[in-house]
Amino acid sequence: MENNINTSLRNPITASLLALLLAVGGCASSPQNTDASGNTAIGDNTVGEKAVSDKEVLAEAPVKPFPIDSLYDLLAADVALTRDQFDIALPKYLDQARQTGDPGVIEMAGRVANYMRDYQATLEMTLLWLTKEPQNPVAREAAMQAYAKLNDGVGALEQASWLYQHRDDSEAFLAVTSIPTEQADIQKLLQAYTEVELSEDKQPSVLLATGILLREIGQLDKSEQAARDFLAAVPDDERGLLLLAQVLHQRDRIEEAALLIARALKRQPDNRKLRLQYARFLTITDRSLAIEQFDMLREEQPNDQEVNFLLALLLLNEGNGERASELFTQASSSPSLRADAQYHLGSIADSDNQPAVAIKHYSQVRYGRNYLAAASRLSVLLAQHNNMDTARRYLQRLRSEQPQQAVALFQIESNLLISAQQPDQALSILTDGLDAFPNDSQLLYARSMVAEQQDNFALAEQDLRALLALDQDNAVALNALGYTMILHTDRREEAYKLIKRAYLLNPGDPATIDSMGWVLFQMDQPDEALAFLQKAYDILPDPEIASHLGEVHWTLGNRERALEVWQQGLQQVPDHPSIVETMERLGTASDQPAQSSQADSAAAQSSEE
Repeated sequence: MENNINTSLRNPITASLLALLLAVGGCASSPQNTDASGNTAIGDNTVGEKAVSDKEVLAEAPVKPFPIDSLYDLLAADVALTRDQFDIALPKYLDQARQTGDPGVIEMAGRVANYMRDYQATLEMTLLWLTKEPQNPVAREAAMQAYAKLNDGVGALEQASWLYQHRDDSEAFLAVTSIPTEQADIQKLLQAYTEVELSEDKQPSVLLATGILLREIGQLDKSEQAARDFLAAVPDDERGLLLLAQVLHQRDRIEEAALLIARALKRQPDNRKLRLQYARFLTITDRSLAIEQFDMLREEQPNDQEVNFLLALLLLNEGNGERASELFTQASSSPSLRADAQYHLGSIADSDNQPAVAIKHYSQVRYGRNYLAAASRLSVLLAQHNNMDTARRYLQRLRSEQPQQAVALFQIESNLLISAQQPDQALSILTDGLDAFPNDSQLLYARSMVAEQQDNFALAEQDLRALLALDQDNAVALNALGYTMILHTDRREEAYKLIKRAYLLNPGDPATIDSMGWVLFQMDQPDEALAFLQKAYDILPDPEIASHLGEVHWTLGNRERALEVWQQGLQQVPDHPSIVETMERLGTASDQPAQSSQADSAAAQSSEE
């Protein structure tokens, strides 16, 4: 915890206590704190930043008598704060807040509780504060925040509604929509918004809030209508426009969404939020125009790092790596964008065959959504340009530094070893991972796949059955077990049952459809197999599926079609081992053109005659 809490928490209460002790009097109620603009400030660790002198506190504070025991407990609590003994200070403040009912003590107790992340105690104090000062906006804000920390949107809304009605704080009123995360809580909050009592001029905000919540639970038609009703009452309000545009986007009406914002921009050409949203839509519909819009935004604010980052992504996708690199470098100055910007800088250097530069950038990705991708690629570069031991030591260090990512890092190390033709080591590291994380589903599946490639079907089956014991409806595991069973055993009926179950659970998965076709072929049902394999190939024209589909065609006498399918697969992956092995086994060369089968067929027919 940061020691700067001492300054933000102590001064007013300390001055009052010292004065009251000297006078053998009481405790002062702390004044409301305001920021430089005159607005009441709220936050996790401080209520305001305007300096208040001891003399001001004493001059403004009404004094009421307290028992001497309370005075000494409060002083002891404040002394504990000076020593960073927050666990000692908090219960004393809470106890005295309950006993004295003094707003200053209550506020102090709530602030310390909030700092200690005891949000239940924070809420208790803020509600107690409101019983003493129901018209105090600071108390209302504190109560709203306490409810928010406890994910109680309905409770927060009561306070936000008061602030909206009395201080015109629409931002707080709408911010409550972001509190709940579960659908049931969102439904409760929706109902609460419809029941809130507001003056007529503020009622349209209810439409906007409900529109936001309806979008969250996927009721897009109702959300769209709420947004349109809000805009009918408050034309050209950017919040309503943005909500409607987002809903239209989610309903796959992206051009309509872009047109909505474009028309609004004609009326509000200086509205930056609308222009940013317009630029984002254009990245889907018209990238060249999107670049123009982002450049306009940069002209207005060249140091807007979010805009720089988004434009850099767009330029990178358009193949302009040089300018993208410049913008990513600028964006990396923003703490929130640094990790992602460094990842993309590393990727650009990687593509430009500058491994040392790539390593430098990848190594700075220490968090975020690209953390694992950066770690994976960095380990490959270290293995290629240093040695495998260096790469493995790097991944091992990351596991100790980022234990929450350890499972994924075990998998990255395993993949690195597989790519280096060290499957035994890969199997060993996955076993180490399972020793550290027994029954982890990702590690079980990863080890089963490596074991199968090593022709260790017993271990593969063991891991896949362990995975199914954790989740009997895991379609991926069911399919994997069934398919490996086809490859390594003659237990075809058992394999068929497993694959059929996987197919019923996930009928659109091309891998499972391929397995269905292949097991039917192994069970001497080529016609039924052909239908499944063709369906799988239509969804995913993968070389492995091509190998199976071609063999079934060959068996059914469709040799020209078989050769055609195999050649298509070889065009994707030359010398694909499954296709090559199949063609060699069936007595045809992998470089044989499909047309040659016509001659073969004619020759076969002639000999039969």
